[in-house]
Formats: sequence, structure tokens, C-alpha cells
Amino acid sequence: MDVKKSKITHYQFILMIYGIQVGVGMLSLPRELAAKSGTSSWISIIFGGLISTLISIFYIKLREKSPNTNFLSFFTFYLGKFLGSIVLLLLSIYFIFAGYVVLIRAILYIQSYILQETSEYVLVILFLVPTYQLITGGVHILAKYVEAIFPLAIFGQIMLLFTLKDTDINFILPIIKDGWLPIFKTIPTTATSFLGVELILIYYPYLKTKEKAIKGVVIANAMTTITYVFVTIICFVIYSPYEISKIFEPVIDILSVIEFQYVERLDFILFSLFLMIISKTWVTYIWAGMTGVAELFKIKRFTLFVLILCILFIISTFLFIPTFTNTTQELHIITVGGLIILIGVPILLWIGGKVKNSLNKVKIN
Repeated sequence: MDVKKSKITHYQFILMIYGIQVGVGMLSLPRELAAKSGTSSWISIIFGGLISTLISIFYIKLREKSPNTNFLSFFTFYLGKFLGSIVLLLLSIYFIFAGYVVLIRAILYIQSYILQETSEYVLVILFLVPTYQLITGGVHILAKYVEAIFPLAIFGQIMLLFTLKDTDINFILPIIKDGWLPIFKTIPTTATSFLGVELILIYYPYLKTKEKAIKGVVIANAMTTITYVFVTIICFVIYSPYEISKIFEPVIDILSVIEFQYVERLDFILFSLFLMIISKTWVTYIWAGMTGVAELFKIKRFTLFVLILCILFIISTFLFIPTFTNTTQELHIITVGGLIILIGVPILLWIGGKVKNSLNKVKIN
């Protein structure tokens, strides 16, 4: 895609970072935190947000030295053609795999809670139609979609407030129950919930006002932190410390608590809204992966390339029936791989930049 023609606004840049971070991980995060360090673990989300912000700023600083280049040119700028191509290929494979797993996980939720009799591959076909349109539309269409979905995210969080009629604040008191050590040990778990900031590297050249990029990543990470803290505390005050560690997806479970006099099965409606919020994650990941592969292999017919991938997704779902157990294992792989990318890529780029500067000085001398 032409970087010069396709541009996104500062507001869209913020929402795209926020949108990629807030995904399926939010649904199980309260249970995972409670299992590791109890109800004091919500504090670790704040530390995770600070770490994510610092890494995001570092990504921006790296990008500022090659601001208008595409994904491939950026990596070759720091690492050379051979190593840069290998890193981009691995990143693209990771993005596509992550997007596919998130898509399948969302479909399993739909099948379990709403459409029990519908086959997985049928749901995949239905979801891939708008996914294909968004990906082939380019970054500006994707940015507009994320912008349009954002009010639903705010509405969903407001609706969670209606679950607070039967709560017990004593569940989270005292705030620090077992000291700071358990909280610090939980930080790696919270850090995985902020995965997706590495896509700043691909967003940046499309940004109109690049001088506001650092401000944008700070705001985006702050929004994600507030969202996670808000959702986690709500779950902690509704369920006892024992109960929450036994509930598979606490956020989905509390939706069934919301009731209005003239609306039946409101949880179905809210669950559908949450799926639209999650859709930003898989669409963006697949788009980033496909863009990287297309640039690497100089694929001209991008729409046909995306169509072939969608067909492969359908065939894969038909031949290998997905389950919650399988996708949980795959999400663990994504989490481990994401942490390696989140920390390893900026270090590798920084080393590559230092080596490049040293070689340039030797040539000059």
C-alpha cells in the first residue's frame, strides 16, 4: 500500500493502538490475575501499562529515524536486507497466526453462547466476508472501522456498571493483602494484555501528524490500562476470591447478571457488541501480517492474496475442528511469542542501529 496516499489521523492512531490491545485477553484477565496474586493483582495492571508505554515510546524513537518507509524498508534500514527480511517474515507469520487464533476464539464464543448448532467453518465464512473487505480496503478503511467501533467499547463498559447492584467491596480489601512481591510477580501476566504495541512500527508511516506520535501512544496505553483496571475491579467486587478463580471467562459471565424489565436476554446483545470490539484485534493482526508478506515478496494482486488466505482459513477450520482447549494452548504460544517480539525486536533494532552507525564511521575514517 502506498504510504504517501493512505493516511490516518492522530485520533485514529490512538484508537488503533487501543483496539489491538483490548481483545480476547480482557475476557479472562481477571481470573488469571486472581489465580496468581489474589484481588490485589489489579495494581499490577498499572505497572504493566507503564512498561508498555515506555516500550511504545522506544518504538516511536526507532521509527523516527526512518519515518516514511514501509514495513520492509524499515527493517532493512536497521538490519540489512537479509536479516531484515527474515525478521519481517517471522513477524508477519506471527501476526497472521495471532489474528487467526483470535478469530477462531471469537467464533467458539459465539457457538457456545448463541449458535450452538452452527458449524465452526460456517461461522468462519460469515466472519471472513467483512474481514476480507476491511483488509483489502487498506489502512484508512481499517482506521475508520476502528473509529466507528470505539463508541461500542465505551457503551459496553458503561453497561458493566449495571452489574454492581450485588457487589461486596470487602472482596478487594485490604488493597494490598500479601505485600508487593505477589503483585510484582503478576506484572508479566498483565504485560501480555498490552501486546499489539509492536504494530506501531507499521502504523507510524501512515500517521499524518508524526510529531504527536509519542503523545498518542501515551494516551492509547493509558486508555487500555484504565479499561483493564475498570473491568478487573468490577469482576473482583462481584465474585469472591474463590469464585473468580473457578470461572473460565468472568467478563462474559457477568453479562448474564444485567437485566432490564422490558428486555430479555440482554447478555446476547452485549455479547455481540463485545465480539465487534474483539473483531478489531483479528482484523488488524491479519492485515499487518498480510501487508508484511506482500511487501516482502512484492505481491501485486493483494486482494487475490487475501482471498487465498481466507480460503485456507476455511479449509483449516473444516479439517481441524477448533476447541477451547486447542485455542487456549495457541493463545499461550501467541503470548510467549508476543513477549519475545515486544522486548526482543526493539533490542535487535537498537543493536542493528548501533552496528550500522559504527560501520558508517569506519567507512568515513
